[in-house]
Amino acid sequence: MFTFLRAAYENLAQTGSFVESSSRLAGRMTRFVDFGQPMQIVELGAGTGSITRHLLNQMHAGSRLTSFEINPQLFYKLSTLQCQQFVAVNDDVCRMQRYVCNGSADYVISGLPLANLNIRTKEQILGAVKSILKPGGFYIQFQYSLNDRALLRRNFPLMQLGFEPINIPPAFIYYAQKQ
Repeated sequence: MFTFLRAAYENLAQTGSFVESSSRLAGRMTRFVDFGQPMQIVELGAGTGSITRHLLNQMHAGSRLTSFEINPQLFYKLSTLQCQQFVAVNDDVCRMQRYVCNGSADYVISGLPLANLNIRTKEQILGAVKSILKPGGFYIQFQYSLNDRALLRRNFPLMQLGFEPINIPPAFIYYAQKQ
């Protein structure tokens, strides 16, 4: 927790919050994930791994999780997680296609603070997400506001909205399916 708080203090725009995501948020974000089968999951903005640990504890033995974290302090803590199915990547998510093949991801789970990014970067990220997702795959994004709702709906017309009040701050969850 101290690692995340320190990183937030140094660059709140990058972390998006002073507090890590709650286990309730992780559970709500993954409610549509079928953990009973092998799959490829990509996580964006993994932080210190609060949602990562939830995913690893639920995943099928044949699944793979690739988690991106750009902040070196947070990445160091994330990279201490030991699991054969897990790969931590310390790079910008705009370069995710260097690490994940197009059309190979079943789920992209994101804690990126989209509201803090410029429109060009948001579009680049969403384009990369659409490229790596399989048809029918899900992009699941949490946010603390509804500012990017129209942008996400333009990119993913099949979208539902959820809400998790037991998180600091409370979070909206976008469940967007690739057509």
